[in-house]
Amino acid sequence: MKWTAWCLTLMMALFLAGCESLSPAECATANWRDLGLQDGARGSTDRSASYFESCSKVNIAVDVNSYRASRAEGLQSYCRPANALSEGLAGRSYAGVCPPPLDQSFRSIYDIAWRAQDTSQAMSRIQQQQDQLQAELTHPKTANDRKAVLRELLNRSDRQLRDARNAQRDAQTQLDRMRLDMQRRGVL
Repeated sequence: MKWTAWCLTLMMALFLAGCESLSPAECATANWRDLGLQDGARGSTDRSASYFESCSKVNIAVDVNSYRASRAEGLQSYCRPANALSEGLAGRSYAGVCPPPLDQSFRSIYDIAWRAQDTSQAMSRIQQQQDQLQAELTHPKTANDRKAVLRELLNRSDRQLRDARNAQRDAQTQLDRMRLDMQRRGVL
């Protein structure tokens, strides 16, 4: 019970710390244009309200218009097809920040790339589970009744791995086709 309360307290503190986006010193020296460009280029959501809340506590004005205009400019570099590919392959989340004319294309490329990395990760997790099960199965002190359970778990895991390999092969084929198409169009 104490462990759960401690974890909840820690999570709440981290959440509240995340809400405090700029320190008073950062507010005093902030270049709102540069901050907007950086946030946009990273694919961050509009954080002007959070900046406003932080900086208003120390009576420092936020140039929201400059921030938002430069963030939109930064999003133009973030929302490129090649970046959608790298973000998806890295398994990073996409917050839906690209403007409507770019969002559909970005999301389509991102989803294919993300699926390719996700299926690869799933195969690794299943293989790691199998290795653990196999180690327990071959351990000399493992009881016979436990060995029967482990064999059944390994059989299920084999089916899961086969399905994951098929999904990974399909995802990789789709990714390869998309990359080829992007190269033909000169966006990669």
